[in-house]
Amino acid sequence: MISFGMMSLNLNSELSYFTEIARQANPSLFTCYRFAPASIQPVSQLAIGERFDSKHDKWVKGEFPIPEILYDRCFYSDDLLSKQSMAIVRWLKGRSDITFLGSGLPNKWAIYEALSTSSLSPYIPETFKATDGKMVVSQLKKWKKSVLKPAFGSGGAGIYSIEKDGRGFIVAADFSGKMVQKYFQTESETEDWLNRLINKKEYLMQPYLELTDSQNCPFDIRILLQKDMTGTWTVRGKGIRRGSEAGIISNLSAGGEILAFEDFAESLSIKTKKFILHELDDILTKLPEILEASFPKLFELGVDIGLSQDNALWVLDTNSKPGRKVIAATNPEMKEILYKAPLEYAYFLNKNLTEREEQHS
Repeated sequence: MISFGMMSLNLNSELSYFTEIARQANPSLFTCYRFAPASIQPVSQLAIGERFDSKHDKWVKGEFPIPEILYDRCFYSDDLLSKQSMAIVRWLKGRSDITFLGSGLPNKWAIYEALSTSSLSPYIPETFKATDGKMVVSQLKKWKKSVLKPAFGSGGAGIYSIEKDGRGFIVAADFSGKMVQKYFQTESETEDWLNRLINKKEYLMQPYLELTDSQNCPFDIRILLQKDMTGTWTVRGKGIRRGSEAGIISNLSAGGEILAFEDFAESLSIKTKKFILHELDDILTKLPEILEASFPKLFELGVDIGLSQDNALWVLDTNSKPGRKVIAATNPEMKEILYKAPLEYAYFLNKNLTEREEQHS
């Protein structure tokens, strides 16, 4: 019997996803649990959470040993609970009796360093650490317009565009699909605002890329990759995220909409479609291998790829805890496969662990 644990920061998070996974689990092979890292008791090292009762199709509260295979779906921020939970998860990863489906990716700067020195470097936007306001303003004299994004972050939160406008600067951000702008008349005023922003959290700076469609709406291609039951990377699906007209980001949390990738592909000329599909295939074949060489091991990746109007492709973001909304909405037949995927990979890991233990016994 495989003890399979699903972790989130609190029991309100990921409930529907974890429930559907537990429903797909063969009860003669798996016992499914869900818990928060902070619920682990320091003395007994038991977790307080819920076990899935497949017979009655419900979660049952209880206390149990930490499951042997863990699926980490914790989304951390700057609060105390996140910091405590991160420390506990690091401790769990150090235990030889516990196996994670994937160890996850670090911050965006570490990912940039790995990708920008790889064979995928032509697809990676030039990136700098935004050290202070003076540095950003100085770089804007070369780029004119830039994007600032948090080194730790997801969902498009905290992303700004900043543009040199004559002697002044325009800062803009998308909030729930609405563009909000602020104008600074001087360099010193701009630098002061940037210093306050950068002092709160670490920011990265990239050139502003015109990644818009014919209606001037920002859009990107979201791809979900997962390892299958043999540990082989496979593309589960592709979808299009489209933001508001003249907006900055296409994230759904900022008011973006979901479109079918197939409809987008069919709108292209035959030559352009062939080129883009070939480039996408090249990126998606190389990307997991390059990332795992620096950050072993991974189970799933959400990849966001921008497409400029000259048909250049750009890898905008890679996420080791991706959402499934875009793929489920555009490929509804994939839902059951997505729920089974963590279990199938957990079975593969357990089988390999058992075989290794038998070889060493």
